[in-house]
Amino acid sequence: MEMSGEYARFLAYGNQLVEVHLSLREMLADLRDGVVPDDELAVFCLSFCTAVTRHHVDEDREVFPVLAGRHPELRSFLDELERDHVVIASILGRLNDLVGDSVKLGQELDGLAAVLETHFIGEEKRLAGVLNALDPSVGLTPLTEAVEFL
Repeated sequence: MEMSGEYARFLAYGNQLVEVHLSLREMLADLRDGVVPDDELAVFCLSFCTAVTRHHVDEDREVFPVLAGRHPELRSFLDELERDHVVIASILGRLNDLVGDSVKLGQELDGLAAVLETHFIGEEKRLAGVLNALDPSVGLTPLTEAVEFL
């Protein structure tokens, strides 16, 4: 039996989650390591903040409700992840204001890196396998837009 492209995409959704996290980690590392030239820092920072925000909004609106419905045992963990998203959004909101102050920006990026790493590891350990095991032939329409982003 041949899998459709959409079916194959959903089977790999957990893997895509890990890939998105790797990409975000690399962007954050570039910010923290000073790889981004000063004249590009504001734009790069905005791009990073937008990518993280979109990823989390898609999870909150599209992915987590599907997982909570299919895996009630994950509900409290998913609630914790949503609370993390609020904390992360708050930190992201401060980053662009700090672009001109390398000391404060560095401190904020260090704090963000710690929160994101813990958050990403939790998602990867608890959700990647669950996501890869979802049967996309059964009502996963809400995930279509979220997967398109990834």
